[in-house]
Amino acid sequence: MPRMRILNAAEQTCFELPPVFTSAERKRFFTFSKTLLEMSSRMRGKTGPIGFLLMCGYFRSARRFFSPADFHARDIAHVAHLLGVSADDFAPQAYKDTTRLRHQRLILDFYGFRSFDGQAEALLIEEIARINRGLLKPRLIFGRGLDFLIQNRIQVPGAGRLTNLIRTQLNTRKRELIRLTKIHLHPDTRRMLDELFTQEPGENRYRLTLLKKLSQSTKPGKIKESVADFQTIAELYQQIVPAIDTLDLGNDGVRYYAGSVLKAEIFQLHRRAETDRHLHAIAFIAHQHHRMQDALVDMVLSTVQSFRNSARRDHKDQVFERSKAQDEQFGGVLEAIEKDVVGALREIRGLLDEPGLSDAQKLHRIKAILARDQEQAFDTIRTGVEQDGSADQQYFQVIEARSLRLQNRITPILKVLVLDGNAHAASLIEAIEHFKVKDGAVGRGAPLDFLEPAERKAITGEDGGSFRTSLYKAFLFLRLTDAIKAGNVNLMGSYKYRPLDDYLIKRERWEQEKKQLLERAGLTAFANVEPVLQDLKAALQRQYETTNCNAREGINPHLQIGTRGAFRVATPAVDDAGESEPLRNCFPARHYVPLAEILATVNQHSGLLAELQHWQQNQERSPPSPAVMIAGIMGLGCGIGVQKMARISPALSERELEHAVNWRFSLENIRAANDRVVGIMNAMELPNIYRKSPDQLHSASDGQKFEIRAESLNANYSFKYFGKGQGVSVYTFIDERNLLWYSLVFSAAERESAYVIDGLMHNDVIDTDIHSTDGHGYSEAIFGVTYLLGLSYAPRIKNLKKQRLYHFRGYKAGAANWAIAPGRYVDETLIRANWDDFLRLVATIKLKETSASDIFRRLNSHSRQHSLYRAMKAFGQIIKSLFILRYLDDLELRQAIEKQLNKVELANRFTRAVAVGNPREFVQPEKEQQEIAEQRQQLLRVIATHSPIAWAHINMLGEYDFSDEKLRDNFGILPPKIAPGFLASNREVTNGQFIH
Repeated sequence: MPRMRILNAAEQTCFELPPVFTSAERKRFFTFSKTLLEMSSRMRGKTGPIGFLLMCGYFRSARRFFSPADFHARDIAHVAHLLGVSADDFAPQAYKDTTRLRHQRLILDFYGFRSFDGQAEALLIEEIARINRGLLKPRLIFGRGLDFLIQNRIQVPGAGRLTNLIRTQLNTRKRELIRLTKIHLHPDTRRMLDELFTQEPGENRYRLTLLKKLSQSTKPGKIKESVADFQTIAELYQQIVPAIDTLDLGNDGVRYYAGSVLKAEIFQLHRRAETDRHLHAIAFIAHQHHRMQDALVDMVLSTVQSFRNSARRDHKDQVFERSKAQDEQFGGVLEAIEKDVVGALREIRGLLDEPGLSDAQKLHRIKAILARDQEQAFDTIRTGVEQDGSADQQYFQVIEARSLRLQNRITPILKVLVLDGNAHAASLIEAIEHFKVKDGAVGRGAPLDFLEPAERKAITGEDGGSFRTSLYKAFLFLRLTDAIKAGNVNLMGSYKYRPLDDYLIKRERWEQEKKQLLERAGLTAFANVEPVLQDLKAALQRQYETTNCNAREGINPHLQIGTRGAFRVATPAVDDAGESEPLRNCFPARHYVPLAEILATVNQHSGLLAELQHWQQNQERSPPSPAVMIAGIMGLGCGIGVQKMARISPALSERELEHAVNWRFSLENIRAANDRVVGIMNAMELPNIYRKSPDQLHSASDGQKFEIRAESLNANYSFKYFGKGQGVSVYTFIDERNLLWYSLVFSAAERESAYVIDGLMHNDVIDTDIHSTDGHGYSEAIFGVTYLLGLSYAPRIKNLKKQRLYHFRGYKAGAANWAIAPGRYVDETLIRANWDDFLRLVATIKLKETSASDIFRRLNSHSRQHSLYRAMKAFGQIIKSLFILRYLDDLELRQAIEKQLNKVELANRFTRAVAVGNPREFVQPEKEQQEIAEQRQQLLRVIATHSPIAWAHINMLGEYDFSDEKLRDNFGILPPKIAPGFLASNREVTNGQFIH
C-alpha cells in the first residue's frame, strides 16, 4: 500500500547519491588539510586512502556518508591523482564495512560532528515537533530538519529515516489537532460548523457546497455575488479565529486540510469523526476566506487597470481631435497676425519713411493704425495656450465621466476588504476608512492628503468651495491599486498580498541560523560583500579591456561601432536546420504508435504513475488501474475532457476516472511524474550527444499565449494576441538535449522574468549551468539573483546598443580610449546597505521556502521605492555589464543562445499538435487548474519527444473502429416516415434524366 511520501523519486535518488560537483566545486571540496593527508597516508592498502578522502569531500558538502558503490568516477580520478596513484586502485568491493565505519568516525571527529545515534534522533524528533506546529508542509519540515542537524553538528541520516520521523510526527500532530479541536471549540462554533453540512432551505445542495465556488467574473452583478459570498465566509471566519489561533495550522496546514474538503463530496465528509470533520471545516473556512479576499483584490486590480487603459485611450483620442481643431484655429490666428499685427507694423514703417509727411501727420496716422483691434489675435493665442495647459483637467474630466462604472464594481469590494497599510499609505488608509464609515457617500469632509496638489485642486475647485465626488472616488480607487501593487497596502489574512517580509525567511530565524542557512543554500562564499565586489570589479575591468582590445585590433569582425559610440553586433546563423530530420527514418513510417501505448510503456520503465498519489497521503489506499490513470492524463492533457474520455472509452467507469483525477492529479503530483520521466531520460547516454560541452548544460525558456474561454482573474486582455479576448502565458523550459523539464502558467500581463527563477529552482533532475531567455524574460534583478544562485544567465536582449553599461568608480584611466565604455557607476553603497536582505531573499528561494515568483510579484511593482529591489538591480547591473561585454566578444555564445531559444519554439509547436481540441485555448478559469492542465500537456511532451522533438509517428487522435459490429444500428431506430410527394418535389431534371 502507498505511504506518505515527502521527496519524489528524483529527489530521493538525488539525496541518496553523492553530490555531483562542477570542476570548481570538485577542487574546493577535495582540497584537504595537511592533517587529513597525513591520516590517509597512514592507511593500509590502495582503496582505503582514496575512499577516506572521497568520504571527507562528500561529507564536507552534504554532511552525510554514501555507499562506495555510488562514488563518482570523476571524483575518484581527481582524488587518485591528488594522491599520485591510479583511479583503478580504488575498488568499492574492497572497501570493507568495518574499515569504512572506522573512517567515518575519524571524519566525524575531525570535522567536530557526532553520529546520528539515539540521542541525536530524540533531539531531532523534538525539533520536528516544534517546527510542525506552524508548518505542515513535509518538504519544508524536511529542509528545516536538515538545518537543525547541521546547526547542531550532527551527521545527516538517509532520506528514508528522516521521512519516517517526519511522518510519525505529522500523525502525532494530527492527533493533537483533533484533541485541541475537541477541547477548545466553543459549542456555538461547533453548531455553526455542523450547519455547513446541512442543506440550505429550498436548495438541493449543502451550504458547504455553495461556499466552494469562487467567481472569476468582473461584471457588476457577479461582483456583488462574490462580495456576498465573502461576507458570508468572513462572518464564519470571525467565529473560528480563536480556533485558528489555538490550532496554529499555518498557511500550509490550512491549505492541506481545506484541500480535502474541496475535493471531497458531502457523504465522504460525513464519514469522518465529528472532531476530525470540524478540523477540516475550520481549515476550509480560513482557506476560502483568504482565497476569496485575494480574488476580490484581483478584481479590483483588473477592473482599475481596464479603467485606466480606457481613460488614457479616450483622453488620447480627445487630444488628437483637439490638436486638429487647434491646427485650424492657429492657422486663422497666423493669418490674423499677418494682417493685423505684421501688416500694421509694415504700415507704420512705411509712414516713418514717408518724406512728404510732417511728424504730426505721421503721429496722427500711426494712432489711427494702432486704434485697430490687433489685440484680438493675441487673445486668441492666449486662449489656445491656456487650453493646452489644461491637459490634466481634461484627463480628470475623462476619469470623472467614467467613474460611475468603476464605482459600481469597486465600491462593494472596498466596503468589505480588511486592509493594512504601512507608513507610506497612512493617509490613504485614513481615506479608505472614511469611505467605509460613510458607506461610500463621501463629501467635502473626505480626507485629501493622499492626493497630489493638482488632484486636490481639481476636486475642490480654485476656491475650495466645490467637491467632485465621482472624481474623488476614481482617484481613491486608482491610488489604492497603486499602493497594493507597491506593497504599501496589504491584506489581513491573505495568500497573495501579504507584506514582502512575510515571504522571506523570518528575520529572527535568519539572525540565529544565518551561517547554517547560507551553507545549506550554497551561499557561504557570498557572506561578505566586500570580496564579492572586489572580484567583480577586477573581472569587469578585464572584460572591458578584452572586448575593447578585440574591437580595436579587428579580432571581432562582427562588431560595428558608430561615430557616437553606438555599437551593433551581427550573429551569423548556425546551419543546424532539420536537426531532427535525419532521425525520421528511425521512426515507424507506415505505422502510428498509439499515445496510450507510449504512456503505458514509459510508465513500465519509469514508474511515473506511482507519483500520482492520493491527496491524503497519510492514509493507505489502493491506486486505480494504470488504464484509468493513463486515460486521465490523455483526457486532460489532450484537451478531450474527463467525462468525454470516459464516455468514448467503454472499458472505463466515468465515476472511477473522475475520482482518480480529482484526488490524484494535483499540480505537485503531475510535476513529480514529469520529473520521474525526465530523470530516466537524464540518465540515458543518448540525449548527451546534443550537449556542446560535457561540463556545462545550456537551457532556455520562452512563453506562448493561450486564450481563456472562461472568465478568469488570471487572464488579461491583449488585442495583439487574443483580439477582444483574454489569455495567459504558458512558460516552458528546455535544455540543449531537448528535454522539457518544467512549465508554468501566469497572466499574460505579467513579466516573464519573475518566473525564470521558478523554473531554474525546479532542478531536482536537470542541473542547469547557463540559461537563456528572450527579452521578455530579462531584467537586471534576475542577473543579480542568478549570479548568487551559481547560474550563468544569458538572455537575448533586443536593442542591445540602448543598454547602459556600468563600472565601479575609480577604474583605470586607460578607459578613455575605450570605444565601448561604461555610462554609469555602480551604486556600491546601496548594495552594501542591503546585502544581508539580498542574501536572505536568495536563501529563501534556494531553500524553496517561497517561490521566486511570489517574492518578485510583491517586489517588482514597487522597485522605485523598495531599497532591496533597487540594490538587487544595482548588483544585477554589474553582472549584466559583464554579460553584454562578453556577448559582444563571443560569437559562439551568441549562436548558442539563438540555437537554444529556437528549441523552445519547436517544443511549443508540439503543444499545438498534442491537443485534439483548440490548441490555443484553456477552459479552466483558475490559475492552479490552468497549471495542472499545462503540466499534463508537459508530461505528454516529455514522453513523446525524448531527445529529437519529433511526433509524426505518434497517433494523437485515437483509433476508430469501422467493423461491421460497430457500424450496425444497436438502437433499432425506425426508418423515417416520408411525406407523399417528397421525392418528386426534390428531384430535378438534368439532360432529360431525373436526379435525386
